[in-house]
Amino acid sequence: MEDPTAQDDSTPTTGEAEHYDDVWLSTYPTSETHPASLKSPLLTVLPVADKLKRTSCYDLLPVSYKIIIFDTSLLVKKALAALLQHGVQSAPLWDSNAQRFAGMLTVTDFIHLILYYYNHSSYDAAIEEIEQLQISTLRASRLLIDNHLHRLPLVDRVDGHEMIISVVTQYKILKFIAANCPELTQRDSSLRDLGIGTYQDIATAKVSTPLIIVLNKFIQKKISAMPIVDDNGNVLDVYEKYDVLMLAREGAYYDLEMPVSEALIRRSPDFEGIHACSETDTLGHILETIRSMPVHRFIVVGEDKRLKGVVSLSDLLDYLITH
Repeated sequence: MEDPTAQDDSTPTTGEAEHYDDVWLSTYPTSETHPASLKSPLLTVLPVADKLKRTSCYDLLPVSYKIIIFDTSLLVKKALAALLQHGVQSAPLWDSNAQRFAGMLTVTDFIHLILYYYNHSSYDAAIEEIEQLQISTLRASRLLIDNHLHRLPLVDRVDGHEMIISVVTQYKILKFIAANCPELTQRDSSLRDLGIGTYQDIATAKVSTPLIIVLNKFIQKKISAMPIVDDNGNVLDVYEKYDVLMLAREGAYYDLEMPVSEALIRRSPDFEGIHACSETDTLGHILETIRSMPVHRFIVVGEDKRLKGVVSLSDLLDYLITH
């Protein structure tokens, strides 16, 4: 069920291992007390974790937004088309029979689906089944292998009834921190000095790498993107989980042997590009970038443009709430 009149939750999802089991975030007080009573004053200098404990999830929400919600009886094909249309990687699910929140549909679900058919079915059988597959069937059969949550549905209860309010993402939390914690003492310290990011055992691909290898690495390593490098380690591009949805739009989910270079040609024209940084960039600079524009991750490069590491939103949030 896509609700065209609902609120907008089009802020980006980073991905990094987006899997949801039946987990949601309940909010109290209810939305009836939202406007003033939930606004936490951020007047004293506190560690980020302490400030977040004093902040309601409602404080993360913009004044105006929409949220895309799917009924569990909706065909997977139509749900994927709606995700593409609205530029989001996931959406809450609603069970209209039970009148309750039923989970999340994510790009990771779709990757599991196409990998399953790639390994267990013929092309003709896969096409026929996918055309008729409902979301409820997909969620009942998918493997629950990932417990690293990167977004949580925000579910309120009013008069005993559940209501899906929004989805809290790592990006929203980081954007809130960037806007409301200007006194962070680490703002002038570099990523290298703070030890933020991953700089070893980075999964990469070449332009000639078959797409099936990239998709398997997404699942095995629980990552949401893979830098594409040349023979010298120079960064050429990034293939993201969200790009996989383009396979559904063009019906190319059966051709997983295509090279990554061909898959990138099918990318959405709305792709915002690669956000690159250096190890000497400061935490303040990174947070200001997050505050001013949608960011999924930062690719760390050297002066020679060679890949040095990756700074995910998880890396940033983990550091901020533990220091």
